[in-house]
Amino acid sequence: MRNTPEISAAYARLILQSGIAEVATLMQGVTLSEQEIATREFIELGELKQLYSNYNRLAADAGWTARLGQQFSIGAHGPLGFAALSAPTLGDALDVIAELGASRYTAINASTAATATHYVLQLEDTGPEEEFGRWMMEVLLKIFEELLAALLGHPVGKNVLITFAHPAPADSASLYALYQSTVHFDAQTYSLAVPLAWRSLPSPLYDEALYRANVIKCREIIAERQHSRSIAYRVRSHLAQHFDRQLLRTSEPVPPPTLDAVAQAFHMSPRTLIRQLQRDNKSFRDLLETQRQTYAQELLRNARLSVADVAELLGYREPANFTRAFRRWYGCSPAAWRRR
Repeated sequence: MRNTPEISAAYARLILQSGIAEVATLMQGVTLSEQEIATREFIELGELKQLYSNYNRLAADAGWTARLGQQFSIGAHGPLGFAALSAPTLGDALDVIAELGASRYTAINASTAATATHYVLQLEDTGPEEEFGRWMMEVLLKIFEELLAALLGHPVGKNVLITFAHPAPADSASLYALYQSTVHFDAQTYSLAVPLAWRSLPSPLYDEALYRANVIKCREIIAERQHSRSIAYRVRSHLAQHFDRQLLRTSEPVPPPTLDAVAQAFHMSPRTLIRQLQRDNKSFRDLLETQRQTYAQELLRNARLSVADVAELLGYREPANFTRAFRRWYGCSPAAWRRR
């Protein structure tokens, strides 16, 4: 991946289509042409920062960031938006945003975690520009709030909490008014938190085929753009794509790729792959087991699959071997976990 932070050009196109001013006015100081913004998938963060700076000068109030977030359609987020919208549950939608957000922006780290009361999507700005980072967080958290409303089928309401790590702007009333959630500034983190019970709410828009296809596409985008990532990251991504495709299968299950097969896909010898993984203090066996452990729970949630089916999809020749591994991971049998 390039060292320069990048972001989807869709964010820039929305600025140019906003109608707040002539395109030439909005483009002042931007090195890319309007045609390049229209045709590129990604642009450097500095180009969007200049567009945001121009927009900020022209905007009537501080609420312009939230209004931009409102204007984004699901299609503007590409496969990430479609994957989140078609995920099995609301919690899965937040997990997709956290895990695969790099398919749209590379200057923000995201993670999900459960507290005693909430399921939290937490964001960390890793970009070099503090002011631009604040604007971007206000846009993104409004986008995620709108996505939640689409999944719920109604406005999210004050049970949802949005926090900003920066102080409230001088004209904060216009910004507060545009969020449906309870909003706090000067918090420790940037986050969106939903009541913990909402995590398992089934999405009315769930579509397994659409969900898996878009998850795969997100992983492919990330893989194409992150060549400089560690070899362990690349192997994990390769294995995850295999299991995602298996969940979409229409034919007999295909065993997970072997060390030799992954090495061939990466155009290196198995010995070289082993050596590079050792530099990351990883082994192929450990990475494969981690992916099996992750996907085991997801597969067991599908009532149409028997435990034997799940074992076969994960590449275990004997269901008993899968059961032993599952007990080691979670302290109970697959059947007991499913009943629970």
